[in-house]
Amino acid sequence: MIYTQALSKCAVFPVLLVLVLSSSVASSNQSPNNADSGYSSAPSTTSSPTIVSSPTNSPTASTTTLPQSHWSAIAQGDLTKVMSQYAESPTLQWVGGPLAGKYQGKDKIQPVWQKFIKAQAPLETAITNVKSTIPETVKALVSFSNAKTKIPVDYTLVYKSVSGNYQITQEIWKIVKP
Repeated sequence: MIYTQALSKCAVFPVLLVLVLSSSVASSNQSPNNADSGYSSAPSTTSSPTIVSSPTNSPTASTTTLPQSHWSAIAQGDLTKVMSQYAESPTLQWVGGPLAGKYQGKDKIQPVWQKFIKAQAPLETAITNVKSTIPETVKALVSFSNAKTKIPVDYTLVYKSVSGNYQITQEIWKIVKP
């Protein structure tokens, strides 16, 4: 009642109040940005990442990004597609879990993905907190899950342009404790 009477006496105040309330509602609907977000007991849905920066000649420029394609191939258990995305002499650094180690070259990386895919695929993915550094590094929190397991990964992919096509030169798979 008091607010209604005060509002009717001032023509500018209602507009300011609406702006303040709109801003307040918008702020309260945003989730906090922290490292644990997206790692609940089960992912709600597979989501598309939000790219922070995406120059037209980078791995994140198209709607179907190279990182998404890579994570999807892993989740689907498509070893051929996973391996086709690597440059000639890539490095995979796996931090945490039974496959932990540093693997140099496609011949060392392929058996790692074979073991992982055999043990885990098919998987669903939930992708959050995607960030890219112009032009070649993409980082994200990627959660791979199926009925028996959930693997939250702090993921880094480093790309190199080879004849106009981006290929993975370095990959860091770091399992994050939920």
